[in-house]
Amino acid sequence: MSSNSRVATITSHLKQKGGKQLVRESCMPLEHKGYGKVILFGEHFVVYGVPAVVCAVNEFTDCKIKKLPKGESGWKVTDNRPAVPGYIVNKAAEQKMAHDLVINHLQLDLSQQGIEIVLGGPLVPTSGIGASASNVTALARALSHSFDLNLNNDEVNAAAYVGEGGYHGTPSGIDNTAATFGGLLSFRRTKDGPKFSKITTPAKGFLVVVSTGITASTTTVVGEVRSIRQSCPLMFEHMMTQYQQILDRSTKALAEGDWDTVGRLMNENHLLLKKLGLSIPELEKIIKAATASGAIGAKLSGTGRGGIAVALCSDAASQQHVAEELKKLPAARFVWKYSIGGK
Repeated sequence: MSSNSRVATITSHLKQKGGKQLVRESCMPLEHKGYGKVILFGEHFVVYGVPAVVCAVNEFTDCKIKKLPKGESGWKVTDNRPAVPGYIVNKAAEQKMAHDLVINHLQLDLSQQGIEIVLGGPLVPTSGIGASASNVTALARALSHSFDLNLNNDEVNAAAYVGEGGYHGTPSGIDNTAATFGGLLSFRRTKDGPKFSKITTPAKGFLVVVSTGITASTTTVVGEVRSIRQSCPLMFEHMMTQYQQILDRSTKALAEGDWDTVGRLMNENHLLLKKLGLSIPELEKIIKAATASGAIGAKLSGTGRGGIAVALCSDAASQQHVAEELKKLPAARFVWKYSIGGK
């Protein structure tokens, strides 16, 4: 079954639930959330069928649904997320399309009673952190509650995947899967639909995630990578082979909790992304400073051309030191600390 067929199957099931009018306002945002994420391995390559490794972070977007005044139909959004400057304005048109896609996918009737979508939560929207997926995932969960749809996680994930089309054109599905299920995941896009599995690693890893504050258009960047693949197929195929080797070694290292090897492989993955023209001077300064401060690996994460970099540290003390050093860097607009894996 193709990705489109899978969504169509769930949509057919939702028609029995959809077409509904508002049942209740949603005032429990902590239950209606979507996680942010960082990609450790495989951004852009995942679009062409090879697996990627993604880590959901503990910060999230939440969503509440409120009634519009009597007589007002349709929907409007109040976006209270603590975004980097310019993000919400730059993404407004894509967000509108994404929300329309989710609402239409769920077969909701807003002709009699309109709704206000209120977004918040601690996740700071910036390119690369999965903010769009956390948005539409939280929205799907809030709408499920307000319209009595009783969506399960697979149905939430399907709705979020449809919504991601508003932001990304043809999304890989990796961001919405991380936003829905959380944790450390291996993700692969196949002709039978997205396939993912949880990754268990015995030792804790320590991440420092840094935002450049620069917003890039995922649709544009993905399109440019596609053009490179089409114009230089042999070069791109060689890079895919190199990435697969990185992935195979990283999978083994993660299973063993060998973070030193994971860090070195992150460095190798970054060089491939750099060859595709996805890095910029701000990202390079952050990555160089991170490794100089003691990080065992660092790379851009997500779309590239801005967005975020992620650095891997050996322990909490190193993580704290790297974070403090990066905060001194003008290119590092926001700095966060996360941990993954372990018991």
